[in-house]
Amino acid sequence: MSDAALELEPGLDRLIHALPKAELHVHLEGSIVPELALRLAARRGVTLPGAEGGVEGLREAYRFRRFTDFIALYVALSRCLERPEDFCDAVVGVAARLGAQQVRWAELTFTPMTHVARGVDADAMLAGLAEGRQRARAEHGVEIAWVFDVVRSFPDQAAPTLDLAVRGREQGVISLGVGGPEGPRWPVDAMAPVFARAKAEGLHSVPHAGEQDGPESIRANLELLGAERIGHGVRCVEDPALMATLRERGIPLELCPTSNVVLGFYPSLAEHPLPRLLAAGLPLSINSDDPPLFGTTLVEEYRRCAASFAWDRAQVLAVAAAAVEHSFMSAAGKRALLAEQAEVARTCA
Repeated sequence: MSDAALELEPGLDRLIHALPKAELHVHLEGSIVPELALRLAARRGVTLPGAEGGVEGLREAYRFRRFTDFIALYVALSRCLERPEDFCDAVVGVAARLGAQQVRWAELTFTPMTHVARGVDADAMLAGLAEGRQRARAEHGVEIAWVFDVVRSFPDQAAPTLDLAVRGREQGVISLGVGGPEGPRWPVDAMAPVFARAKAEGLHSVPHAGEQDGPESIRANLELLGAERIGHGVRCVEDPALMATLRERGIPLELCPTSNVVLGFYPSLAEHPLPRLLAAGLPLSINSDDPPLFGTTLVEEYRRCAASFAWDRAQVLAVAAAAVEHSFMSAAGKRALLAEQAEVARTCA
């Protein structure tokens, strides 16, 4: 899918580009573009797949064809982050691209123990994230909040991840998440006490579920981890009773349509269940996940959905507003951003 392949009414296209936005599901490590990745890799002596071909070679590696290739690249990118300036540069780079898309609020997922477990100093890491967050606000007008993430296959890292999240609350850490492989081999019950403690500390619960695995994964994360939003969650469509539960409880889904297609969960965007989820009245937002790895951006996600599902102006505005409503922004922040959206909608023909 590419921009050139899309045909949108010009006024709708302008609106999508101009609307102030919130993004709720985007990974820091998976948002490093090839140009920055090469600089970071050279700085730290990391060999990236395809890097022998320069930027173009790395771009080709970003067009992976298998899930295992995606994981290998993601891990390699993570290894480029070591010192405070590396983390700061990564955050500022993401913020520059978000700001250019009129994103005002972004909840960035970050997996701290991936770095600490390989010897990165936690204080240096947190300092780099904090500086990057300050610069994101000052230089690009993007307010960043952090989701500190646990890899599901390493449940013993949940407690130290929470400890880091608590330490980072004054620097914008607001949520605890879970990512990585889904399935019976990786139950989340061992992490339930940690998520209960996170709730007591005032942190939100936003695990990934219902992407690789089916409805039972979503149920487990709802009941055991107290999920307030579900990362992905798209496979709830396979269980009408679960869809009703999500709707009744008001549990939003963080949908990432292009990610689902690129990773092979759906053959094409046209076959993605997003329209059925909207028609069923489920709360949801549209997100980019790991944008350069999936050849997308948040603006591109809106454009692709509008073109594929025949969205009109009202639907685009509703989806953009929903992302704000489902965020963990302050009530005052939500009111201000919704008012800004309404003003742009009024003036953007």
